[in-house]
Amino acid sequence: MSLVNPDLLKERSGVSFPNEELTLFIFGGPEETKKKRWLISLLDVNKNPVLKNEDKHFIPRDKYYIRSLEKMKKLFQIKKQHDIDGEDWNFLLLSTGEPMLPILHDVLFIPTLEGQMSHEQLEKWIPLAKDYAIFGCYAQTELGHGSNVRRLETTATYIHETDEFEIHSPTLTSTKWWPGGLARTSTHAVIFARLIIDGKDYGVHSFVVQLRGENHKPLPGIDVGDIGPKFGFNNIDNGFLRFTHVRIPRDQMCMKFSKVSRDGKYSTPSHAKVVYGTLVTARIYLVERSSFALAKALCIAIRYSLVRKQGNDTTNNHNESIVLDYQFLQYRLFNSLSIVYTLLFVGKWMKDLNEINEKKISEGDVSLMADIHSISSGLKALCTDLVMESLNDIILACGGHGYLRSSGIPSIVDDYAQSPIVEGDNTILQLQTGRYLIKAFENAKNGRPTPATLFYLKDYSRILSERSSATTWEELTDPNEQIKALTHYHTRILAKLISNLEESSKNHPQGYEGAKSDYMIDIINVSRAYCYTITITSANEGIKNCLKTIRPDAIGLVDSWEFSDNMLNSALGRYDGNVYEALYNWAKLDPSNLAQEKGEYIGYNEVLKDIYSKEYLKGINRSKL
Repeated sequence: MSLVNPDLLKERSGVSFPNEELTLFIFGGPEETKKKRWLISLLDVNKNPVLKNEDKHFIPRDKYYIRSLEKMKKLFQIKKQHDIDGEDWNFLLLSTGEPMLPILHDVLFIPTLEGQMSHEQLEKWIPLAKDYAIFGCYAQTELGHGSNVRRLETTATYIHETDEFEIHSPTLTSTKWWPGGLARTSTHAVIFARLIIDGKDYGVHSFVVQLRGENHKPLPGIDVGDIGPKFGFNNIDNGFLRFTHVRIPRDQMCMKFSKVSRDGKYSTPSHAKVVYGTLVTARIYLVERSSFALAKALCIAIRYSLVRKQGNDTTNNHNESIVLDYQFLQYRLFNSLSIVYTLLFVGKWMKDLNEINEKKISEGDVSLMADIHSISSGLKALCTDLVMESLNDIILACGGHGYLRSSGIPSIVDDYAQSPIVEGDNTILQLQTGRYLIKAFENAKNGRPTPATLFYLKDYSRILSERSSATTWEELTDPNEQIKALTHYHTRILAKLISNLEESSKNHPQGYEGAKSDYMIDIINVSRAYCYTITITSANEGIKNCLKTIRPDAIGLVDSWEFSDNMLNSALGRYDGNVYEALYNWAKLDPSNLAQEKGEYIGYNEVLKDIYSKEYLKGINRSKL
C-alpha cells in the first residue's frame, strides 16, 4: 500500500471527534458496524479480482454487462457461502461500488410478490425467487405511460374456458419500457395490466409472467429486447416488452388482495393503494439511499480539496493554499455536507415509520397507508432533488480533474441522474403530496380527523396567530425554534393556497378541482415546505451549518462512511490522497495507450496516414533524446 499524502495525515490528526463514534451512528451501532465491516471485507478485490472497478470505463457496453454478470455470480457464491440475506445482502450489493442487477430483483420483484401474493402463491414463488432459480423484474412503466398508472394499456383478459389470463399489448404505447433487468437477464416479470372480465375493465392489477424458456429464448408471443445506451446504469439491461396474446394460468395473478375465482368472479381489495405498495417501498429505498450517493461524491471532493493546492498562501508566500481553505469552496462543499447528514437522519426516520406501517398492514390496519404514500412521494422528490443540486456543486468544486471519468464523480452523477425520474417523476410526486396536504387541511378546518403525521393542523388557527419570541442569534439558531418557524411557514402557505383555491373556484368552469390546475407551482411549494419541515425535524440534532466550525472536521465527516477505494473508484478520492499518481496511472490504462505500447497506433492505419505529410514527418522536426 502506498504512503498516505502528508496533507491528509495532518488533516486526520486534527479532527475534533473520534471517527469511530460517527461511523457507529452511520452504520447503526457497534454490532451493525462490526457486521458491515465484515461484509465489506468479503469484497476484497485482491481475493476476488472480478470485483475490481478501475477499468470499467475502458470496456464496451456488452462486455460491461457480461462483467456485471460475472460479479453477480461471484456475489451469489459469497452470499451462499456465508448465508447472507435481507439488509446485509442489500448492503453487500451497495458496497460493490456500482449498480448491481440483484438489487432490482430483491428491491422490486421480491417485495411485489411478498406484498401482493396470497400465502399459497408465496409458497410456490418465494423459494424460487430467493434462491435465484428464477430472476425477475418489475414491469410497470409503458412507452406511453409512466407516473399515470391508472392509464396503463396492457390488458389481462380472463378466459373462462381455459382458466387463463390472456396478456396482450394492444398498442405501440402499451409496450413495457424501462424495466431494469428485463432486456437480457430476467426469466420472469411482475407486469401491471388492466384486468378484463367479460368485457368489464376492473383497473390495473399485477401478474407474474414467464418470459424465457430453459435455453433463455423468449417464449412465443413475447417480444423483448434492450432499449439501448443510457445516461448511466449501462451495466443494467433496461428493456422493452410486448405481448401478443400470451396465456398464463389464473393463479399467476397476484391475489393477496384482489381475487378472480374459477368462474370469473372478482373480489375487490380492502384498500386500493395496496396495489402500489412496491412503488412506495422503492421510494422509501431512494430516500434511505440518497445520503449514500452524495456521501461518496463528497468523500472524493473533500479528500481531493485537501491535497489540491492553488494560489498563494497569505501566511507564507513560499507555499500554495489548500483549496478547501477558500471560503467559496467551503460554502459549496459544506452546504452539501450538511445535506448528507440531514438526509441520513430523514432516511432513518422514514425507514422506522415504514416498519410501523408494515406491521399495521400485517394486522389488517391500513390507517397509515395514505400517510406513507404521501410522505414517501414528497420526500423522494425533495431528497433526490437536493442530491442532484449538490452533485452539481461537487462537479464545479473539483474543477477540470473532476470532469475525468477517473475522478469517479461522473459515474456517480450519471447513475444517480435517474433518481428524480424513476419510481415517479418528482414534479408529479410533489403534486400528489400537495393535494394530500390540501385535503388534510380541509379536514382539519371542518373538524374531521387528520393524519397522524399532520396532527398539528388541528391547531392551525393557533399556529397562524403565533409570532416568534426569538430576539437573539442564539435563539434564532435553536433547532426547536427553527422547527416551529418551518411549521408556521408550511401551515401559512397551505392556508393561503386553500384560500386562493376557494376564491378561484368561484369563476372556474371545473370548480374547486379544476382551479388546482392553475396553482400547480403553489401546490409544489407547499409540498416542498412540508417535506423540508419533516427533514429538519428528523435532523434537529444534526450539524450546524457553520463553515469555520466544520472545516477542521471535514475529512472526518467523510472518512467515517468508510468507503473503500474500489467502492469510490476514484483517482481523486483515494484514501491515501495520492491523486496525481493515480490520475496518471489511470490514463495509462486507456486501450489506445496500451496499444501504443505494443507499437499499434489506433486511427493511423485507418485514416491518419492518408492525411499527414509523410515527408514532413521524416524531417528534422522530430523529438530527440
